[in-house]
Amino acid sequence: MRGSVVRYDVSKGYAFVAADGLDEDVFLHVNDLDFDKSLMAVGTVVEIDYEDGDRGPRALGASLVSSPVADAVQAALGTGTSTPADAANPPPHDGFADVLSAAELRAELTERLLTAAGDLTGRQVLAVRHAVEQVARGHGWLDG
Repeated sequence: MRGSVVRYDVSKGYAFVAADGLDEDVFLHVNDLDFDKSLMAVGTVVEIDYEDGDRGPRALGASLVSSPVADAVQAALGTGTSTPADAANPPPHDGFADVLSAAELRAELTERLLTAAGDLTGRQVLAVRHAVEQVARGHGWLDG
């Protein structure tokens, strides 16, 4: 059954999913996810298996369909073009990559995340920035 996360408590590790065809929201614990819990946010769409428990429907497992966090990461790491015509005709590239400071990367990435998905929480923006910074450091894309 497919549903959308309507409430998520990251510190306690649970969410409630409004599932298609059910009158009551389904309780979902992060231990029942088959994807990285950092992709969870309000608005995440999941496929769930559930059972009726003593306190209402409870998810037995959940797989990711779409995530606003993942969408924001893709948008932030994309070309930044705003129209299909721009994407089809990117500006010429000299073959060299800019090396940024960590502060420059964080600033540019924050701006892109807020533009692409302004409904991300501050905690989600920080988590995405940290993950991207780790990748950039691992590839030597950052100065210092």
